[in-house]
Amino acid sequence: MTSKPSTTTPATAPATPAVAAAVASCRLQKQQRRRLAAFDFDHTIVSQNTDTVVRDLLPTEVTSQRANELMENDCWTEYMAEVFRLLHEQQVPESRIRDTIRGIPEVPGFVRLIKHLAKRLHYDLIIISDSNSVFIEEWLRAHNLADCFVAIFTNPAEFDAEGRLLVRAHHQQSDCKLSASNLCKGRVLEHFVIEQDLRRSIRYDHVFYVGDGNNDICPVLRQRACDFACARKGFAMEKHLLRNRSKLKLRAQLIIWKSGFDLMDQMLALPQLKTPQLLGDAEDGEPMDTPELAARRASAVAPGSTKSPN
Repeated sequence: MTSKPSTTTPATAPATPAVAAAVASCRLQKQQRRRLAAFDFDHTIVSQNTDTVVRDLLPTEVTSQRANELMENDCWTEYMAEVFRLLHEQQVPESRIRDTIRGIPEVPGFVRLIKHLAKRLHYDLIIISDSNSVFIEEWLRAHNLADCFVAIFTNPAEFDAEGRLLVRAHHQQSDCKLSASNLCKGRVLEHFVIEQDLRRSIRYDHVFYVGDGNNDICPVLRQRACDFACARKGFAMEKHLLRNRSKLKLRAQLIIWKSGFDLMDQMLALPQLKTPQLLGDAEDGEPMDTPELAARRASAVAPGSTKSPN
């Protein structure tokens, strides 16, 4: 008699570590709800324009016809590449350039604001700037902020073997008339938010964009009604938004700030963001609200303390 084939289910082989890790990863891909703060750099986090500060290391009489032509044609990244060539020609060393960047002061309260948002409130922080990667990374390291940012979008730069600083455009674009050809901040912000959702299952309940200049207009016009456009008082971004608010159809809620202390106070006061997490705690250092900090805030926003760029 022919025996029937066995109907017993074979024993399942134990999962390999790689398979177990993949399964665990899939289970962890639940949607995360977070908050994002995107920052400009020059005149927002730091109190000066990093490019012009370094350019001023050149003797006043040193220039070139190419530099003048690039300046006249608003080719800023190419202009700075020529400035860096002239600095190398004048034997200005890498160490002096780095020292100069480290010495640029913060906009009052921004080091504390960034640490508070990243370390205690667990915001995702990014920088979108028309400066360059060498300047931004050098300044952040000097102020112990390098680990506070999940991404930095700027013009890539590096020193070559001879000590000359090389810089190239972040990207090339001609679609956005509000932005320079080498960097549309609105596109960068939009792509980052989409990528976080698609690749990491992170959705942002609120997005803060913090800036000061005309090239910060594009990103805030792409924000939602639940987001916040944070413009520095007395600077071009604020003036442009207030003058053209109805024409621009700004959906985000507008916050006008004078310092990092002032911006933090306004964020803490937002009713939709008042949660125990937002208020933070003091285990990583002194709390945001102390008599000393209150005095520093008052000093930072005193009349005449902020100058509008020309």
